[in-house]
Amino acid sequence: MGKIKISKLNISSLLLSTAIFIGASAASLLAEDYKVVEVKKGGSISGSVILEGAAPKSRTMTVTKDKEIAKDETREVDVVKVKDGKVAEAVVYLEKVKAGKAWPELAEGGAIDQKGAKFITHSRVIHKGVKVEVKNSDPVMHNIHAYELIGRARRTMFNKGQPTGMTFNLDFEVKRSPFVKLECDAHNFMHQYLFVADNPYYSVSTDAGTFSITDVPAGIYMMSVWHPNLGTQKTKITVRAGQSATHDFTLKSKGGK
Repeated sequence: MGKIKISKLNISSLLLSTAIFIGASAASLLAEDYKVVEVKKGGSISGSVILEGAAPKSRTMTVTKDKEIAKDETREVDVVKVKDGKVAEAVVYLEKVKAGKAWPELAEGGAIDQKGAKFITHSRVIHKGVKVEVKNSDPVMHNIHAYELIGRARRTMFNKGQPTGMTFNLDFEVKRSPFVKLECDAHNFMHQYLFVADNPYYSVSTDAGTFSITDVPAGIYMMSVWHPNLGTQKTKITVRAGQSATHDFTLKSKGGK
């Protein structure tokens, strides 16, 4: 039997073909993470996010730079909004949903502005795989530093200096956790938290502490709540076709006023 000759050109072509195949496969897997399908006789989930204990204290930070922009001597961060014992701005979401209703539109596409030395966000939630417009409307340099929060650890996602008037379109590519914190390295009193949704079955609790998730395909789900200053909690919930399910989450305060 004769020997098969493999030229450098053939090896290069093989490697290129393999790379293309792997790249296409990865792209296909990403595209298949969530599929929009018709939901027939979808159910719903509603409830409240309740605080056990007194509302925790916010942190007070001294504004040491660009006070004329911040218009504050001090800035409260890690604020927990509570009314009548119920928590606002907590994210309630279903885990590992692979198919269902269409994605909702986010106000301003979920855009983030830096104005008055604050992160101005139009939504607590942004969507996985969608680039987010990040602006600097202040007449000073900012530095947007995004961290993926993984338990007590955090991983830098990106760290970009942003001169006045500059706009970025950034991908919040989380790897192990959907929880993200924004900071400005130039102004240590600027803080904001975001949730990166990998499916549209989520709800941000209202000022009255209520949430609602609609058009849910019948099934058993793991449902979670997350608040950046109160932690997370999970529960299994069953949704029956065309019916409503209810559940209240109770988060424990880590300290009171």
